[in-house]
Parts: sequence; structure tokens; C-alpha cells
Amino acid sequence: MIKRLLLATDGSTPALGAERLAGYLAYELEAVLEALYVRDIRLIRMPELMDWGAISMPMPVYHEEMEKVLTARAEAVLERVREETEQAGVKVEPTVRTGVPYQVIVEEARTADLVVLGRAGEASGHEATGLGSTTERVVRTSPTPVLVAPLEPVRPDRLLLAYDGSDPATRALHLAAELAAGLALPAFVLTVDDDAMRAEALAAEAVAYLAERGATASTQTAAGDPDERILEAEAPTDLLVMGAFGKGLIRTLLLGSTAELVLRRAVGPVLVVR
Repeated sequence: MIKRLLLATDGSTPALGAERLAGYLAYELEAVLEALYVRDIRLIRMPELMDWGAISMPMPVYHEEMEKVLTARAEAVLERVREETEQAGVKVEPTVRTGVPYQVIVEEARTADLVVLGRAGEASGHEATGLGSTTERVVRTSPTPVLVAPLEPVRPDRLLLAYDGSDPATRALHLAAELAAGLALPAFVLTVDDDAMRAEALAAEAVAYLAERGATASTQTAAGDPDERILEAEAPTDLLVMGAFGKGLIRTLLLGSTAELVLRRAVGPVLVVR
């Protein structure tokens, strides 16, 4: 069961969608929300002497001042998240840590049921497409399913499950069933396979599993490139759930080519299960 959500935020504009989505999920699922801000150690460990014209700052002084700035920002961001979310009755646990952001997020993910973060952080700019490097690394290495939120806040009105029968897709199916029930969302199962009979059988398998757990589901089968068919079926208000890689696909490190392409081009929230 999903009882603990990990929200990773840096307070930037791209992270606002993740904050709103995480708050909504925590409320609907009656889960604890851990709000994590990582003070980037790379911003603290700068060259030993910073020189701006006639002004020089020794490294220890720079470290101290930068830590103060980052700590103040972290506290302000997390206090805002706490105030906004606790108004809805959600228990929030603010957490500030120092380190390389993606590494800290992955460490914290070990004790969470689901990770929620934005497509990009402050360092990536306010991009409408693509993925920031921190988000991409978290998705590749997190031991826990990762939900990548769009830039604009969204409340999903349908769960779209991309299902091909692979092990990751099966784990995605199990999580999708819990989310469909917990969020009271209708499910839509999409199976892409050039073998029409196999596609129909897999789609029926997923629908049967969902129905046994109280979720209503409809299906669609298609042939061709999985990423293109998934993106064609996806709407901005869909919660897209998919495995990290599928059968017959070239695996890129720990993230399959289909999942990577969909993550980069999706218009709504995407939940990736490895």
C-alpha cells in the first residue's frame, strides 16, 4: 500500500506541478508526505578563493555564507509546502539534507512507497519539454516507483496503463490497480504489439486483474512503435503508468527506450515502475 510519499522539490517553477500533485495524492491516499529539499553540495564546494574584481572571499567564508543562503531557501520552500498541504489535513514531514541531489533523493526513496518530482529543477531552467539531469538520474536508479509531474498542476481524471506483459509492466499493473482504487479513477489499458491476438490477450489479462480489484477499465490495442502509440493515447489529465522497459526493446542503462522517449515528450504526469 502507498502510505508514504517522497516529494523532492527545490521550490522552482518547474517543481510546483510536483508539489501540487504530491499533495493531492497524499490527501486521496491518506499517506504521509515527506517534503525533501537537497542543499546541493556542488554549490557549496566552490574554488578556494572567489574573486570578483577587488573583492576576494576565502573558501571557509564562502562555504558558510552559501550554506546559510541554501538553508534559508530550503526552510522557506518547505514551510510553504507544509502550510499549503497541511491545510488539507495531510501530514507533512519537512526534510533538509546536503549532498548531490539525485543521490540524496534515491537514498530517501528507500523508505518511501512513491517518489514525486518535477520534470526539471531550477538549474535546468523553466523547460516545457525534456528532462532535467536530476530527474533522469532518479528515474534510472530509484528503488521506488517515480512519478514525474508536468510543469502545470494537474488533477488526473483517468489512469492510462501501458501494458506489454513484461516484468516491469506487471509491477506497473499492480501499482495501477492500487492507484485506480485509491484515487477512484477509471483505467484505460493500452497494449502495443504487432501480433494482434497477443495484444488482445495481454489487454484482457490486465483488465481482468484490475476488475478483480474493483477498478473499471477499457482497452485499446495497437501496432507500431510503442512510444508513438502511448503518446497518441495520452491526454494532459491522464496519469500514465508504465514499466521502465518492455519486451524486445534496447535497454538504455536501467531505463528502456520507450520509457525514456515517453518521459521526454509526455504532456501529463508519468509514473515509471522499474
